[in-house]
Amino acid sequence: MKKSLSLLVFIAIFTTVFAVNGCSNKDNPVTPTGPENNSISGEIIFVDTNFITTGGKYDIGAFPNPSVPPTFWFGPPSAFDTLTIIKEAGVFKAKYKLRGVQNGNYVIAVGFRKDTGGQSPIMGVLGCDTARARFGSTCFLNPTRVLIDNNVGVEGINFLSWADTTNKVY
Repeated sequence: MKKSLSLLVFIAIFTTVFAVNGCSNKDNPVTPTGPENNSISGEIIFVDTNFITTGGKYDIGAFPNPSVPPTFWFGPPSAFDTLTIIKEAGVFKAKYKLRGVQNGNYVIAVGFRKDTGGQSPIMGVLGCDTARARFGSTCFLNPTRVLIDNNVGVEGINFLSWADTTNKVY
């Protein structure tokens, strides 16, 4: 009887330890799929190589849907990210992720933010290729927008941008 009780206690402890540790997925954690909630992400492809290397940084921002275009250019973005530009297969690119973007429509634009202040030139706008995206153009006045609905993030928002600030859109 004593051996049976000892055996039962051993089996109970072994089973408990196995259940707690054996079912752990620490070596193969589950990674959620899909975009992060309230985020917009993608990749910028630069169409030229005349980058500014001092005096500021390249940023991307999500501007809230304006009631009358082009008012979104004159306010701060709802979310922004600093771009880290890399050269991959001979092409200059930057991946980005805008976090904390609330439900609504957003215009996505690339700019160069100067360290000393002043106007930041806009060099790329989602939905406007670099040949047509000029102040006053239809594309500029009514650019493509990204919708965040029910806090669901959006990924794969890729577009072209100038690197050279003299080729700015605005």
